[in-house]
Amino acid sequence: MRNWKSVALVAGVLVAHPTASQAQPAAELAAARAILNQLQPRSFAENREYCGYIGVLGDGRYMATDVTRGRNDSCLSRADESRFVGVTASFHTHAGFDPGADSEVPSSTDVEGDMSEGVNGYVATPGGRLWFIDGRTGVATQLCGPGCMGQDPDFVAGDAGPIAQRYTLQELRQRESQW
Repeated sequence: MRNWKSVALVAGVLVAHPTASQAQPAAELAAARAILNQLQPRSFAENREYCGYIGVLGDGRYMATDVTRGRNDSCLSRADESRFVGVTASFHTHAGFDPGADSEVPSSTDVEGDMSEGVNGYVATPGGRLWFIDGRTGVATQLCGPGCMGQDPDFVAGDAGPIAQRYTLQELRQRESQW
């Protein structure tokens, strides 16, 4: 079994704090990609979501918290964020491929959670997509498509139907009501 605490630390050690004017700082994205790429294989193998937060340390570096193992359809981080000057984003995987779940897009609950906490969010899907959730506007944007992150070997392309590049919270709720 891997020591996931050490994996979480790898994600943010080498990224510097960018200027405050950026809506989606490159260093925040780099930390999110690093930790989510490391978590994807375990998430698929165990069919569990893994989650945590990204924050800024006093020296300006972005770092991920310890990772929390969730259920197959949810994850609530139990990580300690006290070492951060500020928490900037959440991150989580969407577990393994399930033809009965709409897991290739963030859920409305994902977006609502980030908005209520006032942080951005990053979601990695079984198909290997990476999503950015703007915690202020509630808009989810696909940063990269299938296979750009780790992909579940059981993933079936096209199973979730058409996937847009961008969804508002209302559009995600509408999609869920039709699923």
